[in-house]
Amino acid sequence: MIITIGAFDGFHRGHACLLEEARCLSAPAGASWGAVTFHPHPGVFLGFLRATLFTEQERELIRRLLGIPHLIPIQFDRALQELSPEAFWHRLKDAFRRHGMKIDGVVMGRDFRFGLGQEGTVEALSALCRAEGLPAVILDLLEHGQTRYSSTEARGAVASGDVRQAAEVLGYPWFLWSRVVHGDQRGRTLGFPTANLELCDGKVQPAPGVYAAALPLEGRWHAGALSVGNNPTFGGVHETRAELFVLDFKGDLYGDSLPVLLLDWLRPIQRFTDGQSLAGQIARDVAQCRELCRGELDAWPELFASFAACVEAMNAEGSFVPDIWRLDDAD
Repeated sequence: MIITIGAFDGFHRGHACLLEEARCLSAPAGASWGAVTFHPHPGVFLGFLRATLFTEQERELIRRLLGIPHLIPIQFDRALQELSPEAFWHRLKDAFRRHGMKIDGVVMGRDFRFGLGQEGTVEALSALCRAEGLPAVILDLLEHGQTRYSSTEARGAVASGDVRQAAEVLGYPWFLWSRVVHGDQRGRTLGFPTANLELCDGKVQPAPGVYAAALPLEGRWHAGALSVGNNPTFGGVHETRAELFVLDFKGDLYGDSLPVLLLDWLRPIQRFTDGQSLAGQIARDVAQCRELCRGELDAWPELFASFAACVEAMNAEGSFVPDIWRLDDAD
């Protein structure tokens, strides 16, 4: 198997170059290819990253969306962190053998580091590969104008509410796949019943505001208006909530898990004098969301069709549990 290796907090346009190189390198040899990553994200384990772009379930959806044959998460812990580059490489190969596979070559981004004190540079791993006659490819970071394609850039864009910039970095809209939980049901009294989405502590949260959204539901795409904030008009809410009004839908979504794509930021959260004023603003938001969603569906038809198909397949298979490898079990 030709592998590309990295933290891969989701897969952005820069990662797409690594994936394409791995795919192309595998073709002449008739080998398979895939991505080796880590769980949890090394930055989260080491304490300098508070939240990731995507959960493991969401990352599996992205794997399918991008057509990656294999996504192999390696358990990241203190023992792995303290391995020398040579020990890491040999244990990684052993883990593949235990799973009935072998490494036929490696593709890396220029900034990849691993092992004790991050002594494992791409040059070191490349030398280890070539000592065994295996191809090793190092690709430079991808940039376009003022945009640097990186997970850090994407996380910053989401956290600031600039979901359009996040989509530019990722190559697809940033999304959350969340369970619907009980809320205060105030939306019903305003004529806009909302689904309250459970927010994951370990996943980056979008800045407070109202967003245009889209979600696949019952075989078709629906526009949505997503409010992220603490309901200042009514008060008494101290935590951040995500409330989704689904356009052209009637039904009970409680307990369902909804994949919601954030398309654009519309406005900041505001305090209104009364419920009637709020309802009037929501009606304007809904009209804007409808137009934005229609435009995105028309602009990216293949992407949205593939996304819906991947969600349907995963729902049909039931709950997703990632197969996380441990290198210290591979001696």
